[in-house]
Amino acid sequence: MQRYFASFVNHEVTLSNEDINHLYVLRTKKDEHIEVVIDGTLYECVVSSLSPLKIDIVFKLDNDSELPVDITLFFSLSKGDKNEFVIQKAVELGVKKVVLLSTSRSVMKIKNEDMKKKMDRYNKIAKEAAIQSHRLFIPSIEGVYELDKIPSSLLGEKSYVAYEKEAGRTDKTFNGINKYKSISVFVGPEGGYEEEEIKYLNSLGVESISLGKRILRCETSAIYVLSVLGYLLERL
Repeated sequence: MQRYFASFVNHEVTLSNEDINHLYVLRTKKDEHIEVVIDGTLYECVVSSLSPLKIDIVFKLDNDSELPVDITLFFSLSKGDKNEFVIQKAVELGVKKVVLLSTSRSVMKIKNEDMKKKMDRYNKIAKEAAIQSHRLFIPSIEGVYELDKIPSSLLGEKSYVAYEKEAGRTDKTFNGINKYKSISVFVGPEGGYEEEEIKYLNSLGVESISLGKRILRCETSAIYVLSVLGYLLERL
């Protein structure tokens, strides 16, 4: 069944205009069943009328596709389509938020005002990835922030930064992560973080960690660390 994110308006299931158009493009028929997520709850619904569109809830569905801990990925702006790629994969891997950063070695430099032009695209990618991976909500895309201007409210109870000069096993580093309600992970751009940036993050309580013996591309680092976290959290 096709899945949509919806809301209750005047006690009726209401889709966005974009999703209504999508439903018609798919030639959805009257009495066809669809899945609808409303406020984190999944329902099986039936399209009881097409003109006007009316969607009725049939019953609530059990679905436990979310991680037990909220994860925020802080990702430094990168060149090309890497930002879009990382947003897509981060959503598939279960993050709650993706926060975009402008750091010293970020190849792509962009201000918040200019980022507004890209946010529609990024949010659309996040929504499509959430539907594809059967998420119960659409993760938010935040930014762009400089390191020293990150709101403290975006940081998790425990925070990590991937740093190539650290050594050790990542799985050992993450021991005890189940005791936190929220975790944030920082991944640098091509070329990594500068030493002063690492020192600043450490001063905020962000722990430097290794992602293994190999040097990874920034997009690979993001996928790797989120995969490790997901694996460990879903074993709890």
